Amino acid sequence: MRNLWYHLRRPTLVRRIIIAQMLLLTLLWSLFLTFILWEDLRSPPILTGSKTYETLFTLVERMDERPQARTEVLEAFSKALRESYGGGEDPALSINLIVRKNGAVIFSSAGAPVGVTNTRPGEMEHVQSEGRAWTSRTLKSAHSDVEVTLFTPASGWNFFIYLNSRGYYILPLLVCFPFLLFPAWLSIRIAMRPWNKVVNEISLRTPDDLSPLKAVPKHRELRQMVDAINDFLARVRESAERERVFIADAAHELRTPLAAMRINVEALQSYVLSQSQQELLAGIVRSNSRAARLVNQLLLMMHSEARIDTVMEPVPLMSLIQDRMAALEPLASERRVELEFFAEDEVWVSGIRECLMSLIDNLIENAVKYSPEGGRIQVDVRSLEKSTQLRVSDAGPGIPVELRERVFDRFFRDPNQLQSGSGLGLAIVKAVTQQHNSCVNLSTSAEGGLMVTVDFPNRTFS
Repeated sequence: MRNLWYHLRRPTLVRRIIIAQMLLLTLLWSLFLTFILWEDLRSPPILTGSKTYETLFTLVERMDERPQARTEVLEAFSKALRESYGGGEDPALSINLIVRKNGAVIFSSAGAPVGVTNTRPGEMEHVQSEGRAWTSRTLKSAHSDVEVTLFTPASGWNFFIYLNSRGYYILPLLVCFPFLLFPAWLSIRIAMRPWNKVVNEISLRTPDDLSPLKAVPKHRELRQMVDAINDFLARVRESAERERVFIADAAHELRTPLAAMRINVEALQSYVLSQSQQELLAGIVRSNSRAARLVNQLLLMMHSEARIDTVMEPVPLMSLIQDRMAALEPLASERRVELEFFAEDEVWVSGIRECLMSLIDNLIENAVKYSPEGGRIQVDVRSLEKSTQLRVSDAGPGIPVELRERVFDRFFRDPNQLQSGSGLGLAIVKAVTQQHNSCVNLSTSAEGGLMVTVDFPNRTFS
């Protein structure tokens, strides 16, 4: 019930269009009916016709010798007129009848304006009586001195009451609305199919896909929106490309001065004898190493995110992992961390060797960095039915569940993390997996640390 109320309160374009259609229909019906009935009230058919008058002439003339019976018949006739006209028994809202003979009133409906007489017999007149407006017409019998005058209300309020009392306004709307709502909803849904196609394409896109929308409709209104979106995507794409080129150029330019600084500091260490100076120079070398690693990671990030048409080639994943683990063994030994690798047979994946090296290096380096001294890192490769799975598990502090999506953002790090870092390692891993149409997931390892799982889609190599 709560969800139903939420959906009812939530604004939708379809509902807005349907309501607008219903309101427009109500307005048009009101205007049409007002015009028709206003003309009807200005010249009511019951006054312009002669049948009612002739019937009354016949009744009065044939019952001239029975006044009491004549009055009863005229009373019944008056009630029948009011019932067919509408407005009930209120004389201000319904039709009124006055019958005169030889100028004297022999019958009048209850509340009829008996003090009003028509000055132009046979013609329609608009008269006033006791602050009320009436439309009246008087006819005189051709065979006697009998005159019949009929009065209908002519004021705006009376007109409104008359309109509703006859059911001319509300009833047709109540009958039509249920039959119009479903066709209106269906027609709008059909008309919005091109819109839904554009929405589906946008919803299926990855955050880094800034290419123009392919679903370009022919409809003018929707085409304008799609063109505006494509123009916006082009501007964002150009801005991102400028940012990428700038970072790549800056990182590339920094490599040379950092390398020169390290060489000079290491050369200076051989001439410095004091312990305090040696410690200062060692700190400079460590800072230089961190800066150099950050520059290398920036270059790897920019290369991984670049949309270049690099040809994918078969890469032996097991052999590549063994090579990288051998290269990273000194780093693990320095922290007394044990590296373990499990794989059954050689597995080939389609990819770019340099990018896959970057992915493996970042996964193992992060695991070594956050593992406790004497810990163990397990790397294993498994062949599944539809993918090849690479898993790297450690015994470190792990990553809280609520941060496992954000750590893939560039330069984001766990606020509670004590280890230094740039926040680019997992961002590079994410970029490489997207470049290889793969996916990466974070979970808790068996030892309570972090387990990173990368699934590469299986490919057939000729």
